[in-house]
Amino acid sequence: MKNQTDYQRTLEETVASESTSPSPPEETDYQRELEESVSSESTSPSQPSAPEEQKESQSIQEETPLPTTTPQSTVPVQPSSSSKSTDQSTFCGKFKCTTDKVKRIIDGDTIQLKNYLIIRLSLSDAYEKNKPGGPEATAFTTKLCPVGSYITVDQDDKQPFDIYKRIVGKVYCGDKVLNSELLYNDHANILAKYCKISEFAKEDWAQKYGCGT
Repeated sequence: MKNQTDYQRTLEETVASESTSPSPPEETDYQRELEESVSSESTSPSQPSAPEEQKESQSIQEETPLPTTTPQSTVPVQPSSSSKSTDQSTFCGKFKCTTDKVKRIIDGDTIQLKNYLIIRLSLSDAYEKNKPGGPEATAFTTKLCPVGSYITVDQDDKQPFDIYKRIVGKVYCGDKVLNSELLYNDHANILAKYCKISEFAKEDWAQKYGCGT
């Protein structure tokens, strides 16, 4: 029948229409947005720009305190050749200076220190203890460099020891140089034969009393 045939055709078209599943636009847009969201979350966060890194580094450096420096000690100045020099921080050259207490005055030009070192004056030769002028020379040294006081010895770079292994040098007693004071006060003479091998031969007192001739 015609009506039945039309009904069947209509029914088949309806079933065929429902069996197909075209993707609606809304679903396609949703999937695209979801994929973009997942892709965005999977990417790692961006690194700070180079200027920001430099700024942070500078900030750390500014907050870190700089180490303090200790002032360097000054090089000691060689004292004047004057007998009234008060500077005992002498420039010692090759051999170091020695500062110690006086233990014993052996004679006018020889002193024993508390550490048992024996000091012989460079160039200046005091009168012997048992000869004329000897007791006076010993008394002069005893008064200028009394037992128990501190003296400083600048060892002679060119003649550091004598034949008896005693230290040879220039001796500071307080604000005086014993080598020159003995000469100025007529208690000693210059050992001229040692002028060519003494560090102190060109000092004023040595030149005046024998090394300058």
